[in-house]
Amino acid sequence: MGRAKEDVLASFDAWTVVLSETLGDKLAYAYGKGSALKAWDSPIDYVPILSDVDVHINLKRDESLFAGSDDSFSDAVDMSQSYEQEFLQRQPEHLHVPRSQVIVIDRLMKLVDFVPPDLDQIRVLIGNPPKEELPKDERIRAIDLQNLFQLEDFLERMPHRVNDRVGMDFWQLIREMSFRVSPAPVRLLSQTHDSPLKLWSFNRTAICAELNAIGYGEILEHYRGFYEQGWNLFLSGFADLGAFRETTRHGYYTLRKCFELAKSFA
Repeated sequence: MGRAKEDVLASFDAWTVVLSETLGDKLAYAYGKGSALKAWDSPIDYVPILSDVDVHINLKRDESLFAGSDDSFSDAVDMSQSYEQEFLQRQPEHLHVPRSQVIVIDRLMKLVDFVPPDLDQIRVLIGNPPKEELPKDERIRAIDLQNLFQLEDFLERMPHRVNDRVGMDFWQLIREMSFRVSPAPVRLLSQTHDSPLKLWSFNRTAICAELNAIGYGEILEHYRGFYEQGWNLFLSGFADLGAFRETTRHGYYTLRKCFELAKSFA
């Protein structure tokens, strides 16, 4: 975990350099957020192949990341390569190259359901993100509940996507699950928690404690199992065939149980 944390911090530093050099004065600000920056109290709080280094950027003009480019695809590949080179220069003895998720939030900020970050929970990389008014508790609960209901279609399709899978065939499903599994129990807990926004600042270890306290033991088991099996998968170098299947299994039942319980709050 210590080595993984060093890699994560180097990743944020690498993106700071790459975004500054690539976007220049087009960039208003950039910040890091998510599980990579929260306290890591147990191995489930960060898993190299399941957790992302989340970077949000805001451009000075409402345009796409590669607006004006003659070949946006080539520029995108070059940015990826620049990040990789910058990271490897900083961390030649790395445990892993963190998975990055760089999102331009300009248009997201205009959506009704967009929740701006608490500035105390982010790492500013470039510029000065403005302090935005945060939604009221009931609005957070409504957004969370709606996101849980949107799991229905994904869950219905899953059984037909796993019956003939083996090994790396599961990887696409695991990646599709990872960004759904991480927030699902938080969204369920927010329906009864006194402070939904505070809940969103908890790491996964703390979320497991909340699940246990409220009596959601089955969700806790699958939620923790998803990340424990993810570690097994990573440490095996993607050779543990059983870990592929068990990671997928735990992810599916985490989502299914959260979706089923969400119906009681409709």
